[in-house]
Amino acid sequence: MKIVISGKTGFIGKNLTSYFSKKGYEVSGIGRTDFEKGISHLATLISGSDVLINLAGAPIIKRWTKSYSKKLWDSRIITTRQLTDAIAVTHEKPKAFFSASAVGIYDRHGINTEEKNTFDNDFLGLLCQKWEEESQRARIHSATYNIRIGIVLGKNGGALPQMALPFKLFVGGKLGNGHQMTSWIHIKDFVKAMDFLIMKLPDKKVFNFTAPFPVSNAEFSSVLARKLNRPNLLAVPGLAIKLLFGEGSVALLNGQNVIPENLLNEGFQFEFPALDKALEDLLVNH
Repeated sequence: MKIVISGKTGFIGKNLTSYFSKKGYEVSGIGRTDFEKGISHLATLISGSDVLINLAGAPIIKRWTKSYSKKLWDSRIITTRQLTDAIAVTHEKPKAFFSASAVGIYDRHGINTEEKNTFDNDFLGLLCQKWEEESQRARIHSATYNIRIGIVLGKNGGALPQMALPFKLFVGGKLGNGHQMTSWIHIKDFVKAMDFLIMKLPDKKVFNFTAPFPVSNAEFSSVLARKLNRPNLLAVPGLAIKLLFGEGSVALLNGQNVIPENLLNEGFQFEFPALDKALEDLLVNH
């Protein structure tokens, strides 16, 4: 099995690389400099692979200035467009193309599954919709899947170390009113779910990469504080977050309630379906 990962050096990419390498797969990466070298170069990197995984994208949790908003857009839309163009011209096309998206595609009201949902029309929602549109251009060449990713929890990267730091410093608490939903997934379940889909290549082409039991930000904060044996007293005012992150504050204050219905229906079994056990594994058992 030959797997090529765009974004191989990121938190998720490193974990996928480690997992697949231990299984004996051949794993290679596509980096920023590769995109600068053009479509023909990308095509040579992709050619002969069984699976192409696209994880490229600048971090969302930043202040969204005009220039950074453009970076968020280009790092997802332009790179995905380049990959789909490369798939089109390469001789030995990958059997499957898995392209990242995010749960930010969904509206923050109600419960969203892959089949029953409401898309958001703010910047993040439109970004995700366009991101998926670009990837779907590859479907005439390769089986193309969109994986809508929630907050990925891991020990040595991703969101959890940043989320845990205020609690470790005894200044942790909910963000804003804490009502916003947090749709999360343990990194171990993430990599296993990816392997599961690669082995199966199911007919469904969109998958929410989130645990079955999302929680509110207030509940997440409460469980996190308990696992760290720290107080959960100080709420961070929504206004302070808006002043710090500007328009980017929506990524922290507007969460989505997302259920991984398609993964569950395909028979995938989560090792960490509930937050309590996930944080126990990541924060207490090591």
